[in-house]
Amino acid sequence: MPKINFQGREVDATEVDFQTRKEDWNEYQLMDGTVIKMKLVVSQIFRIEGVYDNEGNPAYQIKSTNLPMVKSPDALKRKPQDR
Repeated sequence: MPKINFQGREVDATEVDFQTRKEDWNEYQLMDGTVIKMKLVVSQIFRIEGVYDNEGNPAYQIKSTNLPMVKSPDALKRKPQDR
């Protein structure tokens, strides 16, 4: 059983297999005309042994990566000669 750092202490955890059901993009419109899209992609999930929330659900630690995508107006982009 692996040990992981959870809230500042080493605890026993069980890696839980999972299946992706849905991964959507969050989209944000900035006031300068830029659109930023973000997607969180989970790589690993661990159930913390013996730790539960106030409703009795087990606690999990999730390893993930944020994938950003930026689309800015041409006026904000660096010109090719400036690169």
